[in-house]
Amino acid sequence: MMKAPVLVVDDAPYDRTLAPALSALDYHVISARSGAAGLRQFEAMQPAWVVVGARVHDASALVDGIRRLDKEVQILVTTTGELEGAVESFKDRADEFIALPAPAPMLAVVLRRMENVVHMRQKIRALADNREPRDRDRFQEVVDTERFLAVRQIVEKMSVFISQVAGDAQGGMRYFNELPYFVSIHDRKCMVLAANGIYNRYLGNRLYQNSWGIYAGRRGTRNGCPVGRTLRHESVMKTRALVRYTSGSRVPVTVHTAPIYDNDGNIDLVIEIFAGTKEIERLAEESRRTHQRYKQLFDAVPSSIVVLDRRFCINAANRAFKENYGEHIGRPFFDVFRPGIFPAYRDPISRTVRTGEAQQGDMVLTNNEGMKTNVMAWTSPIKTATGKLVQVLAIFADVTQLRKLQTNLANLGLMVSTLSHDLKGSLTGLDAGVYMIDSGFYRDRPARIEEGLDAVRLMTERIRKLVTDILYYAKERDIHPVPTDIQQFAGEVAANVATKVKGANIQFNPQISDVPVEMSIDADLIRTALYNIIDNAVEACIESPTPDRHRIDFLVEVHFDRITFIVEDTGGGMSPEKAKTIFDLFSSTKGRKGTGLGLYVTRKIVQKHGGTVTVKSRPGEGSRFEIELPRQAVAQASDQ
Repeated sequence: MMKAPVLVVDDAPYDRTLAPALSALDYHVISARSGAAGLRQFEAMQPAWVVVGARVHDASALVDGIRRLDKEVQILVTTTGELEGAVESFKDRADEFIALPAPAPMLAVVLRRMENVVHMRQKIRALADNREPRDRDRFQEVVDTERFLAVRQIVEKMSVFISQVAGDAQGGMRYFNELPYFVSIHDRKCMVLAANGIYNRYLGNRLYQNSWGIYAGRRGTRNGCPVGRTLRHESVMKTRALVRYTSGSRVPVTVHTAPIYDNDGNIDLVIEIFAGTKEIERLAEESRRTHQRYKQLFDAVPSSIVVLDRRFCINAANRAFKENYGEHIGRPFFDVFRPGIFPAYRDPISRTVRTGEAQQGDMVLTNNEGMKTNVMAWTSPIKTATGKLVQVLAIFADVTQLRKLQTNLANLGLMVSTLSHDLKGSLTGLDAGVYMIDSGFYRDRPARIEEGLDAVRLMTERIRKLVTDILYYAKERDIHPVPTDIQQFAGEVAANVATKVKGANIQFNPQISDVPVEMSIDADLIRTALYNIIDNAVEACIESPTPDRHRIDFLVEVHFDRITFIVEDTGGGMSPEKAKTIFDLFSSTKGRKGTGLGLYVTRKIVQKHGGTVTVKSRPGEGSRFEIELPRQAVAQASDQ
């Protein structure tokens, strides 16, 4: 049999509204796709209840218009989004709320509840229309029926509210059903006026029976039961009691009761809520054991694992993550780790929060020793049974060594190419020098022989320096510091480079401090570092486009805690961007003429001594290199 007509106002596609489900339940469905059309249909058909889609254009105005025409009509608001948002928007104007797609059992409960309300109100109107002034019993029936209707709505809506709260928790309704909440309403005579379904299932139908009938022991009396205590004390109470189920079992519970006052400030009703203690304890113990098992598995995984909430705060981390990156529970992930190899919000974690799907990608994290590590990140969403994203699981695999191997292989290929080119140029120069020597002997021209010998010496020195740099790059050697007279050491360096500098028509100006000092250094390595910088200065002056005669200053300054070697030239200088990368591997200011190893090796040597090397330069104004060696740190290195 076709049921009463229902007006459905929703602009979504038909199969995504509540209309198909209502039609399947034999309701006569009248549809409208806008607020204005819906209001016209309502005026024409005057249905007992209306279904309104929360996202319909002018939905709020539609609900207000329907309420102006009929204050008692039942309004059900549907939404495909968050149910909380719909409740917040229509909480004082709608009677029921449901999220689509709606599970069949929940839809049936909502529809039955609305039909009961319509039936009750129809009965009240019938009684009111047929009343006689002298018929007090009929008036009392109207009042009792209206009161029963209000009490029943309180209980049912409270049960729905608790269900929604449980639905937002992980596990949803399954845990709520396993953890029974008993909700009931009582009057001043300690009589049960209404109770929710779980109450009736476990304790039987106790409508209009005494409030203490479900309790055993001293709580099984009118004054001792929780409702009686609240009526006596006129306040919210918490009572430990023993409840008797219809099955015969007795369960200890904690009962919460609260008074509901009438307009005159007197207690009119008492609401009673409790949950089975044994069920709580059983579920808590099962949860604890399950948590322990998962925690053991969580910590046994060798990769670093972290769990984040939707606000990117760290909720949990396994042992490997804590060992590698430290304790950061409760802190925002991106405040601790700021990956920088991808645009903002394009990292795997942010993409998973945004899309709700698994992602992967490279990230760079700083470990608890302050070192940056390359990791491969896999992220996966953690969702509720309803599909709501609540957390993100991220797994990090350290691929730092793999990335270093890839970088080293790439550098090796670049180095082979660069060195091959440089060696080819040196061998060509060596061949030219040998040819000049041969032709000088053949033609008896001593000057040509001398010129050829100079070329051979220059190419030999170039090959020697190249081989030294290659050996140092290929296998880092430990330093062997010995006490060294800095004045004598600096003087020898200046003497060895003076001929080469002056031979290039460059003024050489050594200034060595006359303060006697001895400190432990690896003289051979520091000498190599200084030669590399001075060679660079010579090349910069030679390549400078300015016609002025250039100058190279070599200074040695003695301080209380450090020794400073300074090499300053008046060459062409370099840009700030180039100065930032001058000490990087294969970075050269000489183009194809340089290997890019010299200054890289220089920095490694200085760092081995615990010192620093810096450069200050501007295009057209020359460059200033400074090597600072800490006296105390180097002395300690010598003692080890």
